[in-house]
Amino acid sequence: MKSAIYILAMFISVAGFSQTVRLKKGNITVDDKLWLKYDGCGGWDRVCSVMSLEGEEIIYMTLETVKYSEDKYWKVKFLGLNQTLEIPYAMNGGLLKKFYVANVVNADGTLNPDKVSRMVEKYGNPNAEAPETSNTQTIIIKDETPKPGVQINIGR
Repeated sequence: MKSAIYILAMFISVAGFSQTVRLKKGNITVDDKLWLKYDGCGGWDRVCSVMSLEGEEIIYMTLETVKYSEDKYWKVKFLGLNQTLEIPYAMNGGLLKKFYVANVVNADGTLNPDKVSRMVEKYGNPNAEAPETSNTQTIIIKDETPKPGVQINIGR
């Protein structure tokens, strides 16, 4: 019984400290406070721009597909810092929340270079370094009819 109460208390405390990130009418809100603006981050969009409250674009994301696979990932560009990051598509809903928790964006709407570098170091670019899996060897088959009779080759 005590363990059930303990688990319930842990769940309530975790749920109480989590932030709610919502996209609504071009605004990104965290716990009902305006944080940033966005453009094109809908359910079917393959491109998403995150902007400061002044309208300056600071993060640009595109949905990419891995060659020779059906796997999708978000390619995130931090504009002005010349850094990119690749995050699996499955993390779609929590992507903006990860930016908020990691403090990638300062209170004034600019990018924090130290936090961006740490996030790029953490997630990296795994799909950019993946080698191509296609076979590039060419096999030439010499097609000639065999000579009649018994043939014995010594040496070669």
